[in-house]
Amino acid sequence: MTATNIRAKRVTARIAGYAVCQVAGISRAKLSDIEREYITATQEDLRRIDSAINGIIETRRHLAKLAAEVGLSLTGVRLQGCKTTP
Repeated sequence: MTATNIRAKRVTARIAGYAVCQVAGISRAKLSDIEREYITATQEDLRRIDSAINGIIETRRHLAKLAAEVGLSLTGVRLQGCKTTP
């Protein structure tokens, strides 16, 4: 996993940087610097960021499934401000 891959994955999944930062426990400035390759990220940083993105994607899938089970759609719904605790 590289910084370029991380950014592409996040943007493709339409995940805001601040959401990744909340879950990964890093600052928005650090994520920005990593994604723009202004700094070289540690493998641990890249792993935490990738794990955060994967977690957000999986949470979205789960919420969409639950919504569909009760006849709702999440199309157009913006989920924000949720911090998960390990």
